[in-house]
Amino acid sequence: MTAVHDEPTTAALEDTDRLINHRDDEIELIPPDSLTAQLTGLYTFLPINGAAFVMQVMHPVIGDVVDKYSVFRTDPVGRAIRSADSVLRWTYGGQEAIAEGHRLRKLHQPLQMRNAEGKHISALNPEAYAWVIATAFPTMTTAAPLVLGREFTLEERTELLRDNRRIAKIVQVPMKGYPETLEEFEEYFDDFVENKLVRHPVAIELIEQMRAAPPVPKTVPKALRPAVKKVAATASVPFQDFNYLTTVGVMDPRVREILGLTWTNEEQRHLEKIHRRLRFAYRTLPERATYFPLAYHARRHHDAIQAMKKREKQSAAYQYAAK
Repeated sequence: MTAVHDEPTTAALEDTDRLINHRDDEIELIPPDSLTAQLTGLYTFLPINGAAFVMQVMHPVIGDVVDKYSVFRTDPVGRAIRSADSVLRWTYGGQEAIAEGHRLRKLHQPLQMRNAEGKHISALNPEAYAWVIATAFPTMTTAAPLVLGREFTLEERTELLRDNRRIAKIVQVPMKGYPETLEEFEEYFDDFVENKLVRHPVAIELIEQMRAAPPVPKTVPKALRPAVKKVAATASVPFQDFNYLTTVGVMDPRVREILGLTWTNEEQRHLEKIHRRLRFAYRTLPERATYFPLAYHARRHHDAIQAMKKREKQSAAYQYAAK
């Protein structure tokens, strides 16, 4: 009989260490009052993140690995929710962000295969793993006029790239070659678009999935499925339009060209109209209704701490100590 040990073996510990690129004390968390924290937790960020996901699978390694291992076909909603959970933890999770980065590296380590050419590929391929995080920056930048009603300033774009690099380290991306400046990122992105991205079947499937009615849960009785499917198809049309238009609309035109997607002036106007209404709604709705719960509570926690610090300066003890 083989003994089972509660403690990990030395080999297992070494294997875990090999996956980790940055020590915990080297990692900077996302500031709670940053532009990144202001935007990432919005519900309207989801389709923007969808555009990033499509660009990710246009990298051949990511596309092939997702094609083999992802559950996006059988559990699209669950996959989207879990992906959003992970992104929210990177931004608002505090120390949990670091733990999530470790978890992701370990989760992706077994995802290895041989592609159609017989070449061994891995989800932890440094170039591909870095590209996953890098895609968030151009999609968020392009989406600024929709979400904010204006372009980002130079200072804001610089801040967003700095936070993008912070997230890359949080999720244990090897940073060699990762762009440090806006100029470097532009060259980096151009190189991917012009030389590395492809019209991967998974990317096309994801786009088509956005325009399809959501699958009927298996828990629905067989006799009721036709009726439920019809209702779901009708009710989902507004969300499908919003999701598709935002996803495709924030893509670089060259990315749309690789995918063979058209984009008309009418679609652009429709997209802008939708987000104009959303911006108005967001100005009138309470934050609790516009942010994911983790983002909302993290922002309120930060506000409460800042209010305490402000009151602290008015205390008698503070005044006395300052004399």
